[in-house]
Amino acid sequence: MARLLFTAREFGSLADPVNPAAIENLETLIGKPVQLMQQTHGNNLFEVKSFENIKQNTDSLITSNKDLALAVRVADCIPLLLYSASLIAAVHVGRRGLINEVAAKTVAKMRTLGAIEISGVAGPHICGDCYEVGDDMAEQIHKSHPTTGGKKGHLNLFAGLKDQIKEVNLENVNICTKENNQYFSYRNSAEPGRQVGVISL
Repeated sequence: MARLLFTAREFGSLADPVNPAAIENLETLIGKPVQLMQQTHGNNLFEVKSFENIKQNTDSLITSNKDLALAVRVADCIPLLLYSASLIAAVHVGRRGLINEVAAKTVAKMRTLGAIEISGVAGPHICGDCYEVGDDMAEQIHKSHPTTGGKKGHLNLFAGLKDQIKEVNLENVNICTKENNQYFSYRNSAEPGRQVGVISL
């Protein structure tokens, strides 16, 4: 059974450059080494077999290793945590990640590694009413991802994600990072802080 959690502002930030004390606090909380990634808003994924400090140039980590945890860092993007009986994944899903289908690619990889029933949780992220991108960009993305539509000039990332990985039993914690000042939000104040979603087997 997977264990997962999402930190808030009170825990502290894990923005780059990562404070070693913050990592130590996180690992103490989890009780395992925590694998971080250098996220690039792409759709690269990596299967972690052993701890590698910070994995470069990837937005998705997958493992079956019960001796470590996976983490995704966010300020407004979706921290997506996926799990099956023997596999877990931490995925960074922003606007570009949605378009690049990083979550769908991760689910497909988990299937090839033996996952049958996959569930997931979308942690605190900016909601559809708050994620303003402008009319032109919104219209363009709505055409390719209709479920992201809603308020004019805005995107609903979670609705788009849910539609993209329909086969996953996906939950939403329903916390908007821009509306709730307990969480870091780049859109709210352009601050560099990052909270994390963490998952382990």
